[in-house]
Amino acid sequence: MAFLKSPLTALCLGLCIAAGVPLGAPAQHGGTLSVEARGETLPVRIIRLAEAEHAPLIVGLHGYGMDQGQIETLVNVEPVSDASFVAIQGPVPVDGGGHAWFPVDDSSGLVATAPADVRTGADVVANAIAALTAELGADPEHVYVVGFSQGASMSLGLALTHPDLAAGYIAFAGGLPREVRAEEWTVENGAPVLLGYGTRDTRFSAEELDATVASLSDAGFSVELQTYAVPHVVSGAGRRAIAAWIDDRIAGLPVPQTRPLPIAVTAAPESDEDPQAIVAEALTAAEARGGYFGNPEGDLVIYEFFDFNCAICRIAHRQMDRFLAQMPDNTRVVAVDVPLLGPGSREATALTFSIASPEDYNRAYHLLMGGRGQITGDRALRSLSDAGIQPGVSDIEEAILLMSNDMRVNTAAMRALAIQGTPGFLVRLPDGREQVFTGWDASAIAAFAGVTLE
Repeated sequence: MAFLKSPLTALCLGLCIAAGVPLGAPAQHGGTLSVEARGETLPVRIIRLAEAEHAPLIVGLHGYGMDQGQIETLVNVEPVSDASFVAIQGPVPVDGGGHAWFPVDDSSGLVATAPADVRTGADVVANAIAALTAELGADPEHVYVVGFSQGASMSLGLALTHPDLAAGYIAFAGGLPREVRAEEWTVENGAPVLLGYGTRDTRFSAEELDATVASLSDAGFSVELQTYAVPHVVSGAGRRAIAAWIDDRIAGLPVPQTRPLPIAVTAAPESDEDPQAIVAEALTAAEARGGYFGNPEGDLVIYEFFDFNCAICRIAHRQMDRFLAQMPDNTRVVAVDVPLLGPGSREATALTFSIASPEDYNRAYHLLMGGRGQITGDRALRSLSDAGIQPGVSDIEEAILLMSNDMRVNTAAMRALAIQGTPGFLVRLPDGREQVFTGWDASAIAAFAGVTLE
């Protein structure tokens, strides 16, 4: 059980009051206290204390190599609602100064993170936040965690490992490490998540963001994404958005249950190739590849643009048999794989694209779409091997190299059709009429085909 070092707490809070600073004063507080959690002693900066008792509490988590004194300028959250705002210092010292929430290993040239270290850091921070909530007399039903960069990763790590700790988790300029995303997560009734992303961020890519969104959505979280034309910072507009989001949660307003569209779609460069030719090439290849539902000879064709790591795509996949049971017998659904959501999606797609037999590709498509958690190349290889399916190329890097043009064509076709995210659908009726749908709306797709679903 975590606890605050009471003498130091009393001294710090006592000094603030003795100096004539009212409890509701904003950032001028500048008081500090120390919290002990799971054997770690973490300094805490008091940025603002609420005037009322049992008020909401906002906890700020700094970035890698920073400290609790810097979070104030990064995410100085000032919601309309009266709330206390504190910042915790990470438990891991960093060479060259500052602290971190969990260690990273960049000795191989890539930043590697051990999921066990993220869990350990999350346990320490969770204990500290629980102790702070009790000591400050804050409302435990209205605790909000705001993280920047690696602090954003820790905020999301807390959401996965301690979903009942806070009423909302906010992550700007950072996401879940790929090693954490690779694990299977299922969270019941997890608190909502707000993600903020700078489209000029060179440290945290759009692909990593999209993979984070997919992982959180697949785990069961309600995710809201807001973007800003800024680098690796939190802009003034971002700070205002955080405050407004917290106020909405305090007011009890729901978070939209839709998965944000992938940034990679809108960030992808436009192609100067003939759009109709690109679409025809992608659809012809998808037909030959062999991933489908329904009547393989059907002439009412629904082309589904999907990603193996898209949560809504998986929902559509689970519902497709029931949908087709109410559609005409000449309906078939053809899978068009568009790997937008990070490296794992590209790896799995490249491996399945190398499968020569349409029957085996169809089996692989349904197998991987029916799974849970983030799909990576290694996971795809294991699943395919267990099912007796052999990719034409089993080396992941080689498969990506060989299949890169096929993946590019599908992505270009999606852009040419103005489909703004996965899943997306091109419905082609027997009389030649076509219509595009972004998102899984079974009733609308059926209505275009002249069918009313029960």
